Amino acid sequence: MPASPRRHAARLRAAYTRETPSLAAPGISRCDRGVASLRSSLGLDACTAPQRRLRALLALGMFNHGPTSLWPRRISLADVTRYSLVVSARHDDLVITARAPYNVTCWLVGRDNHPHVGLPGLRVEDSYDDGWRLRHLPTGATMTVTGHRHGHLQGPHDPGSNSYCLWTTDVPVNDEEHARLNVLPDLTDDTETLLAALTVRLCAHAPDGSWDVGLWYYDLTDRPKRGHAHHRRLLVDGDQCTLHWDSDPHPEDLVAALTDPVIGLPGAVARPTFDGWLLQYGRACLTAHPAAYQP
Repeated sequence: MPASPRRHAARLRAAYTRETPSLAAPGISRCDRGVASLRSSLGLDACTAPQRRLRALLALGMFNHGPTSLWPRRISLADVTRYSLVVSARHDDLVITARAPYNVTCWLVGRDNHPHVGLPGLRVEDSYDDGWRLRHLPTGATMTVTGHRHGHLQGPHDPGSNSYCLWTTDVPVNDEEHARLNVLPDLTDDTETLLAALTVRLCAHAPDGSWDVGLWYYDLTDRPKRGHAHHRRLLVDGDQCTLHWDSDPHPEDLVAALTDPVIGLPGAVARPTFDGWLLQYGRACLTAHPAAYQP
């Protein structure tokens, strides 16, 4: 993609994702022009298979929270979304910029005195002045968490910044982590892609303010809030996914984020049901119920 269209694509993507254009630019894919290729060229869903798997696992952690959660650890990843952050998807990395990058990293990575926190197998690979390069040992995929709004890891490598002794890549995946990963559902390629799409659209919103995912904690469109409990339950069985939630975002906003003609997941379609929405991507189906799960 020539420089000018590439810059245009970065600005367009940033208008929907809250990235800066400089943060969005490395995630822009190279492809032919055209309406059908526009969403692909924005690069939110174009990634390596290990990166797609990592994003899907993050979705299982972030969208299971509360008394009916199916996340197989005592502490879910949902609290990551309490922080002011921006998610930037790249082909072989997932960059999170945050006002409190260390707090976010502490929810993602375990440590000796908090072994049940974080995504099993996620480790600190490198520490910097205000950021961390993370690697998920089971998949090999990387993440970056930084306080720099353009996604940079500033300053020299600084092992001392890991003051809370977060597990690093020289700490192997332990038996408890293996057990937790083993009880997670098997995911098909289409299901992984659909779940990964939820992760990278945590901050998605319409430039005109008509819809806003709002990090799943806040509605930023001046509409009434849907609730404050923030209970979430994401069940996956093969290609069938069921998602219950009882707070923001509004259900129409979630559907818009996945099907928008500019920022949506290419190929995703949706239709309303009597109590929510059904979203389909390939063979994968996500039944979205905007209400708390009732056993």
